[in-house]
Amino acid sequence: MSTLTCEQALTLITEARELRAEDSTALTQHLAGCGECRMGALSCAEAVSLMERAMARGPRLVGAAVALASHLVRCDGCRGQADAMLQSEVIMDLVQPPASLTARLARLAAEHVARQLRLRTFETPLGWTGLAYSDSAIVLVERSRLGAADIHEHVRRRLGDVVAQERPRDDVGEAAARKLVEYHEGRRVVFDEPMDLSLVPPFTRRVLQTTARIPYGEVRPYAWVAREVGKPRATRAVGQSLHINPLAPIIPCHRVIASDNTLGGYGGGLDMKRWLLRLEGYL
Repeated sequence: MSTLTCEQALTLITEARELRAEDSTALTQHLAGCGECRMGALSCAEAVSLMERAMARGPRLVGAAVALASHLVRCDGCRGQADAMLQSEVIMDLVQPPASLTARLARLAAEHVARQLRLRTFETPLGWTGLAYSDSAIVLVERSRLGAADIHEHVRRRLGDVVAQERPRDDVGEAAARKLVEYHEGRRVVFDEPMDLSLVPPFTRRVLQTTARIPYGEVRPYAWVAREVGKPRATRAVGQSLHINPLAPIIPCHRVIASDNTLGGYGGGLDMKRWLLRLEGYL
């Protein structure tokens, strides 16, 4: 069998008691190119069943191991259960797949996790905060006074599916979340994690990149930002851009005020802007 349909691939994954060498190669090639089969091969219940069977040293099935590895790539809950069972080696020892299959699955898993958006939620004096990020950059900061579930729903509507990242993880999101907590406690921190501004148009991106340079405890007028981005008459457009800042307060749009020293506007409301400026010692 040199070329598999999705139906044939899933049949081999879920039903085959053993695989011929040519079937194993064809299955590897199909999974490498078909995200739907990789992501949808097993339900959580089926994955748990396979893990339990692995603990009991049950029959070794190549197709089952491929399906389980594919499921664990996308499912934090099942990966957590696998970790809790301390059965990583046992699970992957369910079969002895070809080295090429193991290498392909490892690469696909790494690529998937790197692209995957994760969401950390935590409390601050201003309510609940959610931080959405990938392996490479911070994407969105969301606030809510209603709780973590409300944040998750808002982020899902804006970004699509995200993975709730409840356990600490050594990545840019963990570092930024820790700094956000410390910042709201009044500690001076430097947010130097990479930022992904793909949610906003190019002009807004330039406005936010300029605003990110304003030092802690200082303010600048809207007109200053407009001049810095090369559009000195665009103070109103600057204000509109700051209003849709997806990374406040990491990008400190609260540090931009009107030329007459009044606060101007703020997406989170003037009470929040006033609170943040007091926190930094400006007011």
